[in-house]
Amino acid sequence: MYRRYQALVESSATAMAFALLVTLALKSLDVYPEKWVVVIGVSMGLVGIRWPIVSYIIGVVTLAYPIYTINFYLAVLFIAVSALGQRLFVHFLGATTLVLATPLLAEYHLHWLAPILGGLWWGGFAGAWIGAAAALWGKLFAGMAGMNTDWLFLAGQSGGAEAIAARFAGANSLDTLLLLIEPFAISSTLILYDLLQVAGWATAGGFVGTLSTQKWVRYRAPWSVMVVTAGGGLILIATHLGLPYWLDDAIKEEAIKSTFDPLAPLFSLLVVIVVGTIVYTVRESLDLPVAPKRSWWSKSKKKSGQKSMIQPMQLFRRGEASSPANAATFAVNANEDFIRSRRPVRVPDHSELPEWEPPRSDSDLIMLEID
Repeated sequence: MYRRYQALVESSATAMAFALLVTLALKSLDVYPEKWVVVIGVSMGLVGIRWPIVSYIIGVVTLAYPIYTINFYLAVLFIAVSALGQRLFVHFLGATTLVLATPLLAEYHLHWLAPILGGLWWGGFAGAWIGAAAALWGKLFAGMAGMNTDWLFLAGQSGGAEAIAARFAGANSLDTLLLLIEPFAISSTLILYDLLQVAGWATAGGFVGTLSTQKWVRYRAPWSVMVVTAGGGLILIATHLGLPYWLDDAIKEEAIKSTFDPLAPLFSLLVVIVVGTIVYTVRESLDLPVAPKRSWWSKSKKKSGQKSMIQPMQLFRRGEASSPANAATFAVNANEDFIRSRRPVRVPDHSELPEWEPPRSDSDLIMLEID
């Protein structure tokens, strides 16, 4: 059933996830009435199953006005990015939804799922891009809300629309650009720190995506998938925990001791291994050939017809091949037919083949004799 309706199932899941994400964003912005938000979300989910581009346009248009109420220039940037990347975003709507949901996942320590699931589902090259985009978007969203852009502190934090509205209220075009860039431009060391964190996410997504396509991973699933996802999680742990010790000027030691939760990376690693293994195993188990179509009505009708043709007295009669003599005759005939079908057939020799003769009626055609 999944293989026969795979396109419908996957498009439905993608459309519902994208509609849910837009609905949560509209609720947090608190501009439209609550019932209007529900209608918009349901409409996007239903329309997106068949026409993802229409669902995408509805989401962009409905989000543009609440962003406009916060800041006009933010709305212009939002519409410009949405229009320029429309073909890419709609074609990879599932990956776009996963990337946009990264700040929401970070609130529950699930943000590492973005690069790992991106690599498992879309491969190595796409997994690297998804990991980099998710890390950059999470940092940008946190900076817009006035939060720390370091992923070491973003886990468990939630940046609301109220903080973004308060920060961008009354800002002109230049101030809007400065507010977007300011969290990343404090020092050159911090710029390098942010770039290396984005590179670490991209490396984790590319590593998982590249290994997930190998034959030994598929033949030894789910244990091999656990090793691959754990490797991606260890890359993220090394990125988050190793960079502060190397670039010690980017983060103060007091901030790490007061804010950092040492159990958060271990929880994220466990979630990545469990969820990634389940997703990959379920997808591979459903990757089966499509069964031929069957008419259950005709099949049941045929069975009922065969049962009705059996007479009560036929149950006590012996068939023609049930007696020993008939059984022996049937076996001999079957053996002769098998030997006759297996008997080799002589192929004529080359010298026995007839010689080619030109046609008697000349039709002005060029004849080519090919040996």
